[in-house]
Amino acid sequence: MCRVAAWLGKPQRLSALLFEPDSALVRQAYSPQKLGILNLAGFGMVAWLPGDDASSEPLTYRSTALPMYDPNLRSLADKLEAQCLLAHVRGIPYSTNSNYGRENLHPFRYPGFSWAMAHNGDLADFARMRGGLLPHIRPEIAAELRGSTDSEWVYALWMSQLDDPTARHTTDLIVAALRRTLEILSGVRAEFGVDLSSSLNLFITDGSRLIALRFAFDYGRYRLDDPSSLGQSGMSYLSLWYAVGERFDHTDGAWQMTGEHANDSLLVASEPLTQNLSGWVEVPEYTAVVAEMDEGALSIRTVAMDI
Repeated sequence: MCRVAAWLGKPQRLSALLFEPDSALVRQAYSPQKLGILNLAGFGMVAWLPGDDASSEPLTYRSTALPMYDPNLRSLADKLEAQCLLAHVRGIPYSTNSNYGRENLHPFRYPGFSWAMAHNGDLADFARMRGGLLPHIRPEIAAELRGSTDSEWVYALWMSQLDDPTARHTTDLIVAALRRTLEILSGVRAEFGVDLSSSLNLFITDGSRLIALRFAFDYGRYRLDDPSSLGQSGMSYLSLWYAVGERFDHTDGAWQMTGEHANDSLLVASEPLTQNLSGWVEVPEYTAVVAEMDEGALSIRTVAMDI
């Protein structure tokens, strides 16, 4: 399983999200709090810098290098601020069948498309059900598929629910397309008899809007005929947390969101970026946090996403 962090709001130093706190995203690659799995299969991010608008191309960075030993990433993080960031450390099981490569790094964002997506989770038996997803993906979008992960296929499926993935749609339409994506996945799973626990925590952004979904299909159902899978039976529902304030800073001896009465910025992460959970709120299961930035004002709401 992977780890993800996303920011939307006032310009924020990247190093304050990726490196400096005691549970910063890069630290979660080798020492996650909420997941007993290492995330050593690479790093990726998209970032919209101060002054960028919704039509701007974001800064994109991907590397299969271990992020804690990546001097280029550290140098960028020390120098840059972002008003919107989506960052991902990738985790894959130790197996000769695992697909390790730059083309499988998140976030996914096809050329010219408005939205980027990162995934935390795993679709069980994806190889078996992949053929059933293809009829639901538009041919011109399927042609953009480069990697082999379930995550990229979910991205292509979701983009196929929009009449024009390069256009700026309303947030409600984006949420509706995301809901249709979940319904299609549910139907294809049923068609192929897939009923095993599959986490689908999704983080999506276009630079001015951020949606984070906490979701799972058939949570708690595991294969009983494979001894290697029994260890998964004790895994909890993948977590998702958020914090709201003005900035994320080291204040009074601790990393925290400052401006307790401010609603200027949103920080979302698969697990808190601090070991102290004060100020963090856990997102309920089957729920999406939806944030929109409009002329400097940030609005945040939650949407039930059970299907």
